[in-house]
Amino acid sequence: MYIVGISGSPRVGGNTDLILDEALMAAKEEGADVKLIRISDFDLRPCDACGACFKTKKCVIQDDGEKIYQEILKAEGVIIGSPSYFQGVTGQMKVFIDRIGYLALARGRKDFTGKVGGVIAVARRSGVANTCSQMIIFMTAVRMIIPSGGRMFSIARDKGEVLKDKEGMEGARYLGKMIVKTISATECLRKGE
Repeated sequence: MYIVGISGSPRVGGNTDLILDEALMAAKEEGADVKLIRISDFDLRPCDACGACFKTKKCVIQDDGEKIYQEILKAEGVIIGSPSYFQGVTGQMKVFIDRIGYLALARGRKDFTGKVGGVIAVARRSGVANTCSQMIIFMTAVRMIIPSGGRMFSIARDKGEVLKDKEGMEGARYLGKMIVKTISATECLRKGE
């Protein structure tokens, strides 16, 4: 079982990375192989809505979009996280949602159907609801399964402050474990067990 975490934070080692690491560590303790992908580490340019992908099933933008897409395709589970910037996801996460989402739709929505996904938002005080909603909408649009507790958040601002949010860190661990349990349950259903 392979679970990928995707960070939409532009800050290396920031609060979003730290809390995603906590969720992935919990999934690893349950037996999953895990990997953290930082969108900022890739060349991922904005979608220009040209529509070419609906004809060719490929994006005309020559960057790392397909590389990220293929990494998600290999995974059974996905946890995406973003800090709240002005009551919503970061620019990096929005580019990810647009590019990966459009490509998934252009390819018939089948690639991510049935994958298990969850989201984590981090905010100083407000914006977690909108940030989570934007990421959840992406997951439902590409037909992922979102388990109980598939949306969680933490309150933090300064780098490392998320580690002091005991409830947020526990929620991240719960999310990581629920992703693994839901993947296992859906595998049993597919096999007819």
